Amino acid sequence: MSIYQMSLFRMPKIVVRRLEKVQRDFLWEWGNLERKVHLVNWEVICADKDKGGLGLRKLVFLNKALLGKWILRFAYDKDNLWKQVIMAKYGQEGLGWRTKKTNGAFEIGVWKEILKETEWCWDNMVLIAGKGTKIIFWIDV
Repeated sequence: MSIYQMSLFRMPKIVVRRLEKVQRDFLWEWGNLERKVHLVNWEVICADKDKGGLGLRKLVFLNKALLGKWILRFAYDKDNLWKQVIMAKYGQEGLGWRTKKTNGAFEIGVWKEILKETEWCWDNMVLIAGKGTKIIFWIDV
């Protein structure tokens, strides 16, 4: 599954398991068909480099982060065509930061899938207040 597809669709668990198995097999077995003892746990390999790991990304979290980028783009983009289409179809709430919930079986499948990660995205997002030197009051408000 390519990165672009991961940014639009939720990856099925069976696909995640298969792709992570391919990663593990490549890293540990190097094409050998015999079983070997793994000297390092997969969780350690997926840890950040500064924590002693290789920095490999867990595909579930990468998929959630890529879907969350669309939620964040909806909040920050002003006049993009895709945002105007979504707002016309679903409306907006929360001062334009969110769309209303999708209802029905015939709604846009892509946006419906992205919205399934909305709660996870907003729960894990951190907004840092700065000094205010980059805010232009007359334009940003």
